[in-house]
Amino acid sequence: MVTQIVTAAVVTYLLGSIPFSFLIAYYIKGIDLRFTGEGNVGARNVWHLVGKKYGILAALLDAGKGLGAFGVGRALQLDLPWLWICGLGVIIGHGFPVFLKGRGGKGAAAALGFLLGLNPAALLLSGALMGFIYLLSRNFHLALGTGMTAIPLLWYFLFHHSLADSLSAIGFLLLLGIKRVIDEPHMRKIKQVSGW
Repeated sequence: MVTQIVTAAVVTYLLGSIPFSFLIAYYIKGIDLRFTGEGNVGARNVWHLVGKKYGILAALLDAGKGLGAFGVGRALQLDLPWLWICGLGVIIGHGFPVFLKGRGGKGAAAALGFLLGLNPAALLLSGALMGFIYLLSRNFHLALGTGMTAIPLLWYFLFHHSLADSLSAIGFLLLLGIKRVIDEPHMRKIKQVSGW
């Protein structure tokens, strides 16, 4: 079991470290996302700086990393709670990628991809809620936050996951907030320079 867990952690970290958003922006427009726009190596920055279709591609590829991390865990025959190692590995890799000297994205798309593997129906419902909130408010962060908050609630109340699994989902999603706090000084500085 120890070998499986260590393998899962290493493989999913390396998977998460693949900087799809960075690569798309760099090869399409010669842009280094770490120092342009909002300073975030993520799909939203690609959307604004490179174009909508490339932003969607980046989001799908990042979500694919999360779903791939779930697949790694299942291939190694891990179940909850050990599967969370794979989720942690992919968002830590995405946020602190070895290939970009630790300056990565926030990890929302990668996290959503992993959660899609764990419970597709809950993720689709939360995605519908995100879309609805966005249509009403035109506020991306409000929509994303509402949808993310709904996931553990849906798990517990609608899909009858255990309290431990639902609390683990909350902890997993809180890591995204912590990453946002860590990134805030850098992002504020880059936004001032780029005029965002």
